[in-house]
Amino acid sequence: MSLSPLNQPFKIGNLQSRNAVALAPMAGLTDVPFREVAWSLGAGYMVSEMVGSQPQLWDTGKSRQRRVPVRGVTPVAVQIAGTDPAAMAEAARRHVDDGVEVVDINFGCPAKKVCKKAAGSALLGNLPLIGEIVHAVSSAVPVPITAKTRTGLEPGDGLGIAAARLAAEAGAKLIVMHGRSRACRFKGAAEYASVAALKAALPVPVLVNGDINSLQQAKLALRQTGADGIMIGRGAIGQPWLLRELQGGAPLSLAQKWGIILDHVERMHEFYGEFSGLRIARKHISAYLRGFNLNARDALAVDSAQAQLDWLRWSADMALRNAS
Repeated sequence: MSLSPLNQPFKIGNLQSRNAVALAPMAGLTDVPFREVAWSLGAGYMVSEMVGSQPQLWDTGKSRQRRVPVRGVTPVAVQIAGTDPAAMAEAARRHVDDGVEVVDINFGCPAKKVCKKAAGSALLGNLPLIGEIVHAVSSAVPVPITAKTRTGLEPGDGLGIAAARLAAEAGAKLIVMHGRSRACRFKGAAEYASVAALKAALPVPVLVNGDINSLQQAKLALRQTGADGIMIGRGAIGQPWLLRELQGGAPLSLAQKWGIILDHVERMHEFYGEFSGLRIARKHISAYLRGFNLNARDALAVDSAQAQLDWLRWSADMALRNAS
């Protein structure tokens, strides 16, 4: 079988991805345990969860956990957010001193707690500041700078394309565009026309993001945009094996999928400790079970890490028996 475009790496300045399937940074979801699983299943490029640029947040427990590198992953990429160019530049220097090889800047997060600080997608309302931030960060560190954005503040306003142009002119080496505006958040279907227009306008690689939850949708997104790769976010939650299938790998068996689920939950228990790991695992377990059309109520009721694993092993046995 001939190679799909998804098997081809894309450039990130002087670096390159493993393939054209990138995992989106999603706070509270694409943490270290999930990225470990995603990399083992074929993700070609991954960016850490968003880390605030404020100096006072650098040594918080959450910030330290988000900065833990995943063993074997290259290039090491971290996403930062903020509104002060000098603070963003200093944050980038700290990350690079820690071994980060790519710094991504968030201009796309629609979360209220981010936007109320005028960061994330709120910056699309202040295009000059976007240019200032990217210039400050790219001038501060010797590694490639990338940016993730949305189509605009409102559908059709074109601000995302304007922001991406400014970012590229200021030194960004790759742009990711989510095919929704800030106002859309995650509602309605993603539109890829803006991504296609961005790809035609920029000299740097462009990745398309939004509604990519199957191989068919990934091919559609690439065909409609001409993008250099895809970035998959919510579509990978509850089915990280999709990353493998996007590379042309054969679909996994039900037993193999349950094995991945158990491995993922064990990794969360180990990384966070049993008390926090039990609770953090619940949202992932809910997503996995939803994909199998199973009710997660009993799984959410258990009150120890061991009981959580025991329940999942029992459920896996029942599912495999019913499937045989």
